[in-house]
Amino acid sequence: MKITKKQPLRPRGRSDEKRQSTKDAIREAYANDPQKEVQIIPAKKDLVTDAEKKKLRVCAYCRVSTEEDNQASSYELQVQNYTKMIQENPEWEFAGIFADEGISGTSVLHREHFLEMIEKCKAGEIDLIITKQVSRFARNVLDSLNYIFMLRKLDPPVGVYFETEKLNTLDRSSDMVITVLSLVAQSESEQKSNSLKWSFKRRRAQGLGIYPNWSLLGYKGHDWEIDEDEADVVRTIYSLYLEGYSSTQIADLLTKSGILTVKGLSTWSSGSVLGILRNEKYCGDALCQKTVTVDFFTHKSVKNNGLETQYFIEGHHEPIIEKSDWLLVQQIRKERRYTRRQTRKCKPRIVVKGPLAGFIIADPKWEPEDVDSIMEKLSLPTEIVTSPVLEDENFMIEKK
Repeated sequence: MKITKKQPLRPRGRSDEKRQSTKDAIREAYANDPQKEVQIIPAKKDLVTDAEKKKLRVCAYCRVSTEEDNQASSYELQVQNYTKMIQENPEWEFAGIFADEGISGTSVLHREHFLEMIEKCKAGEIDLIITKQVSRFARNVLDSLNYIFMLRKLDPPVGVYFETEKLNTLDRSSDMVITVLSLVAQSESEQKSNSLKWSFKRRRAQGLGIYPNWSLLGYKGHDWEIDEDEADVVRTIYSLYLEGYSSTQIADLLTKSGILTVKGLSTWSSGSVLGILRNEKYCGDALCQKTVTVDFFTHKSVKNNGLETQYFIEGHHEPIIEKSDWLLVQQIRKERRYTRRQTRKCKPRIVVKGPLAGFIIADPKWEPEDVDSIMEKLSLPTEIVTSPVLEDENFMIEKK
């Protein structure tokens, strides 16, 4: 039998020779005493270990997403628990409690105390943040990781300790776990949001659970109870508009009369007056889903122009304004918007109740002599005081 030498699959090249040379050098180095003196320089102290040995300036961050009773209990427990925990640890220095109540965790934009805490970290006033769990720190995975890595890069680095998960962000081996938990927290928030939306849609479709907005002048509580003092202001606004006053003139009148807006502001704007004039809730109806939230993280909302289903409920609650007057106001608004012409002649009328009681509605175009004539026709006392409350020639008359 003829035996032939097996040829290599590929010819040996310089790379093979180099690899073999490296292997031979390693064998020789271990086989013989080292010929060169090697100085070993130890690594710097591990940042995590070093941080754990010194007295840390520690703070806690607490957050609940709503102001409901059970959430209030959780919020207070977090605050009291972490205050006691930090102050009783002899190796820690208390650096404060930062807490946001009734704030969503999907964005940091409106979390005032969270942002204050971050600024103190940047200023070198905090070494460690303690929080209950990853979802309390943030429910937006991008925000969560961005702030964790940003805090880690500070000099000195700032760690975040998640008590429930027992994770310290200065321990880099926990990065993957924290990332996964952040994704889970975000997913849970999205699922809760979708569940609430589904519930709201079903309830609105049945005419249930539709409550007055806190900024709705004239109503109070969840039972649509009319606040008579505020309702008088609403009625006055509608009456003035029907008498020919513009929204700007009405806003000036309310401002100069010292009447506060529903938000407690002393200055009225044309927009705030128009918002009252076009709101169907003042005639007892309710249109739901006027706006749509288009960004889950920023909670940005836009006008619902067919993006989502809307629900209209006629006669939903007790009205402040008669339906016929409300419809007439909408017609006048439409005519003024397109024709810019006076839609109704003003007739003299005494305001008998409300914040403007004692005033007489006057046409902005009246001259002083017209006022005297009107007073005679109304058989009112001759001793009167004209009170300029609007710009230019617009005024009202107050009886003495």
